[in-house]
Order: sequence, then C-alpha cells, then structure tokens
Amino acid sequence: MKLKDIKQELNKYYKFDIAERNRQREYAYARKVFCRLARELGYTFQALGDEIGIKHDAAIYHYNDFKSVDERDKIIFNLIIKDNRLPIKLCSVKRKRAKAKFNPDTIKTKNPSTYKEALLNDIIDTINTWEEESINNFIHTRLTPYSKLIKSTKPQKKIKEVKGAKLNRPVKNPALC
Repeated sequence: MKLKDIKQELNKYYKFDIAERNRQREYAYARKVFCRLARELGYTFQALGDEIGIKHDAAIYHYNDFKSVDERDKIIFNLIIKDNRLPIKLCSVKRKRAKAKFNPDTIKTKNPSTYKEALLNDIIDTINTWEEESINNFIHTRLTPYSKLIKSTKPQKKIKEVKGAKLNRPVKNPALC
C-alpha cells in the first residue's frame, strides 16, 4: 500500500486532511496513526514525514508516541489494517465495562444512634451525587493522604493547669479578679 493511499484512507475516516498544519489533538492523533501504519509497512521516517508535511524527527515522535492516542484512533488503525489486509499486528482496544453503581444503602445506617453515624450518612449522601471518576479522584488526592497524616501525627500534649499569680492588692475592676 502506498503512502498516498494510507493518507487518503485516514482522511476518509477522520473527515479532514491529516497533512493540514494544525496542532489540535484530533489532527495530532491522526498523524500518529499515519506514522505507525506507514512505518510498520516499511517506509522511512523521511518519506512519511514528506507525505504529510512534517519533518522526520516529528515523524519519529508520532511513531513512538502512538500509545497515547484515544480508543477511537486505535479502532481506525485496526479498521485500516483489516480493510486493506495489511500484514500488521492489530492494536489492542479496551472495551467498556458496565460500571457497578455505588449503593449507599449498604453503608448507611437507617436510624443513626450517634452523632458520628449521622455525619457519615451526610457524607455518603454527598458522595453519592458524584461521578465515579470524582470519587476516585477524591480518594486518591484527599482521603488517602489525610488518613496517612492522621496515622503519623502524634497526639497533642496537654498543658498542665497552673494557678496564676496571687494579687497582693485587690483590684477595683471586677473583670481582673
């Protein structure tokens, strides 16, 4: 398959010209797919760079950075390989799994008997409105570090009460007595 053919196929799938000078993510990912396909077919970095209007070092970068593309781009990569029966190994694509819903009733106390249980119920109600990604972010950036901090801190020393100085002469201001 020629470089022009690969470029035309990608232009068809992406619905834009991948050689256009544009730094948007979609364009960059399309160039990464092009560089990976062309290099796997044996073309030099200079040749594939010339085809889409980039230098050979940028082509090397796109080829090596293919792992950062979205799942959609990996699917397009695989479609081109399948449609044209190219001798290239297919790229693995993650499949979306059904997300397990957080069930607050498994943790919440029905009739809170203590103040602590009532606070926990309020926290669970708040967290239940968040998305799963926000919950994971909260756990990793806030909850886990705070839990480690609590475990590592020493309890505060209690200050002993000491009787104040005894006044020899009485003071007229009752607030100072």
